[in-house]
Amino acid sequence: MKNKLLITSALAAGSLMAGSIANAQTYAEKGNGYGQSTTTVGGDLALTYSAIRKTGGTLAAGTTGGINSTRGFGRESQLNISNRGKLNNGMDYAAGFSLEFDGTGASSTQNATEAPSISNENVYFDLIAGNTTLTAGVDHIQRGYNGAIPQVYNITEMMYGVGSRTTYVVGAKTSEAAGVGIMQKIPSLGITASAYYAPRSADTGAPEMDNVVSSLGTNSSYEVGFNGVNTLGVTGLTTSFFFNKMDKSNTTLQDVKGITYGVGYNFGTIAIGFDKFKDQGRGAIATATGNDLGESSSTATRVTKRYGATYAVDSALTLGLVKSTTDTTGSAFTTNNGNTETIKALQIGYNFGPVAFSGTFAKFDNLDGAGGAVKEDSGRSAQLRLNTKF
Repeated sequence: MKNKLLITSALAAGSLMAGSIANAQTYAEKGNGYGQSTTTVGGDLALTYSAIRKTGGTLAAGTTGGINSTRGFGRESQLNISNRGKLNNGMDYAAGFSLEFDGTGASSTQNATEAPSISNENVYFDLIAGNTTLTAGVDHIQRGYNGAIPQVYNITEMMYGVGSRTTYVVGAKTSEAAGVGIMQKIPSLGITASAYYAPRSADTGAPEMDNVVSSLGTNSSYEVGFNGVNTLGVTGLTTSFFFNKMDKSNTTLQDVKGITYGVGYNFGTIAIGFDKFKDQGRGAIATATGNDLGESSSTATRVTKRYGATYAVDSALTLGLVKSTTDTTGSAFTTNNGNTETIKALQIGYNFGPVAFSGTFAKFDNLDGAGGAVKEDSGRSAQLRLNTKF
């Protein structure tokens, strides 16, 4: 479950729409043979308006890698169901799942992917003993894909929809796959550390009675890392570090690795930060239709650097500046060998209580990059977003 509305500065964690969530959730008490449990039903809804204007580049609109000037609405709605209680051995437990609907407009690439992706969001069983959580499921364990920079809305998420190949889900997609892991809070250091193992990378789990020996052509992978808030006792210091790896198999070209790290600091009204995502060998997970690097085989290494700053005008209004650069080496197709994709954005966020508004206005150059002296698309994009929880 991707928490795409990032809460920084004036949009302080825990305060955004908290009142409406508490009032709108439905609770049901039931006996389960071991004691009482609490079931919570909630959800969230986001509506967006996006516009793209192409201003330059050598690729014609509508060609491979080329973009069109366009505009339109997007939507995402999600239903979350969770259950919490106590086991007969004294441990706490939590379990739940989410149903996510991303929209299936006639021109949307989600047409081919939404059906299988509806039920692979935040599926989990957690066994909890104090600061230690044992977990099994899909898309639930902590990860570092939001990075450490302050921003009103994740610029990488937005620009991927425009046509950028930058991504925060780097490496073997370990934390997005079905697997088992452990999360350990360490209050003395102000961090939560975790380790996770996926038997088949990128596999979100077969139906219960399906043939589990079927293969995706991927090997097992693992991910280790930590997120820190007020790290080492320093108020306002945010840190993040994650590493994942999948060994090559008989159908992949090489080992696949991903590493993310970053640091941010909140001075009160002003917050700043830097993070870096390195995606190595991702193209090795190749299929007949290619992969997220845009080619049927590749040994590419992609590096994204992001810089962010926000300013809290008051308790409701936040302004932000974000810059992102991406370089790719070793690629054979349309990723940016020798050319840097650059994105600069101005952001605004306003908290209306039960509803949050954000606006992002970006200028991009060399979108998706290209080899040699070729320069790809440049232009401007804007996105207006309304988000609520219930």
